[in-house]
Amino acid sequence: MDYRSYSEEVSRLIRPQSFPLGVTLFRDPGGLPKEAVRPAKYGIRISLCQWIALARRWGRVAGATAEDINCTPCLAALGLKRLGERTHLARYLIDMGYFENLELAERATEALGLIPPGEIGAAAFFPLEAAPVDPHLIVIYGTPAQMARLAAGWLYHTGEPVESVTTGFGLSCLSTLKPLFSGRPALVHPGRGERMLAGTDDCEMLFTFPAKHAGPILDGLRKTHEKGTRYPVQRYVLYEPPSIPPMKALEEKLTDP
Repeated sequence: MDYRSYSEEVSRLIRPQSFPLGVTLFRDPGGLPKEAVRPAKYGIRISLCQWIALARRWGRVAGATAEDINCTPCLAALGLKRLGERTHLARYLIDMGYFENLELAERATEALGLIPPGEIGAAAFFPLEAAPVDPHLIVIYGTPAQMARLAAGWLYHTGEPVESVTTGFGLSCLSTLKPLFSGRPALVHPGRGERMLAGTDDCEMLFTFPAKHAGPILDGLRKTHEKGTRYPVQRYVLYEPPSIPPMKALEEKLTDP
């Protein structure tokens, strides 16, 4: 696929404020493309959401392995490090103040669907228009209205609504990558962590889907656009607004030139 043309067409149809991204995952930590910028270049370790922001806002090819990341819940959730017991992650969530008790935290931890250790050794994020390798996932940030357009593109050929699971506290890195394993797109509401650390705006969410669905989703976007479902949303303006008393008083003072 010509990902540069794909990115340009998607951008024309939904007008995102940051680059549509490709994401490629590697089992081998040494598999990152040579173009990938790693945090060590700047002498830091990072949260993975920061490197997603580097790709989508700076236009960089960004790469990271476990040794580049200091966000311990991310390391546990993505299987970049082995979690001895799920209770350890549940206890972290309790310590952060997200749950009333350990039982609730353990229930939520189970529902998260953590990625098994060894499935991911490294991740590369890059603007689609500069893809150094074929992406496994495509990730696009935008407003809810823009995300609704992408969901409509998916729905057009499948008839299947796009689901969203939200925790509010974070681990959007996990939600972003899980469509590779589920095979289905997802709408993700970034939580506290990403908004604090990666500067994701209050109004932003993201749409993530396996790259194998790229063609049908774009075709669905085009077809629905042709039928009038567009972005920016075409707000209805063909009506006569009421004239309030001060306007009427002024009207009485006006004459034809």
